[in-house]
Amino acid sequence: MVIADAGTPTPHINRFLRLKGKGSRFIIPRAFGGLGYAIPAVVGAHLANPQARLVAMFGDGSLGMSAGELETLSRLNIPVVLIHFNNGTFGWIKALQAIHSQGRYMSVDFTQGDMAAVAKAFGLKAFHVTQPDELDAALDEAFDHNGPVFIDVVAASEVAELPSVYSWHQALKK
Repeated sequence: MVIADAGTPTPHINRFLRLKGKGSRFIIPRAFGGLGYAIPAVVGAHLANPQARLVAMFGDGSLGMSAGELETLSRLNIPVVLIHFNNGTFGWIKALQAIHSQGRYMSVDFTQGDMAAVAKAFGLKAFHVTQPDELDAALDEAFDHNGPVFIDVVAASEVAELPSVYSWHQALKK
């Protein structure tokens, strides 16, 4: 079961994720763009279906809204792989500002830190991934672990390369 926040992971998940396992699910709160959803949602998903293999995906804006729930995951020892896209910005909002506000950015950037250290402080196994070739090893270890794992993936902002959102690319053609 893959649970994601609205925002950073959304366009890539919608474009590339293909779940083939029987009973696989993808859950995302797209209707209202609720940030901070994925981490508490995996708690509920685990309580509803303890046998499910859980993966959560979210950006750092979302993490800022629900980081305290890392303690819950640790205390309950919920076997989840948390994938955090660390780009130091509200990426989706910044991309929209790049397209519609001639690159004037307001209230979207913040300090990009080592969020794996934060997860470790809550008792989670954690990885800070700065290079693409580190990701496979982190994912392998994460899926072999029987508890909560946090993978902090340092990533570029959506502004650097717009994701495959049709309306965004159409707006740029105008």
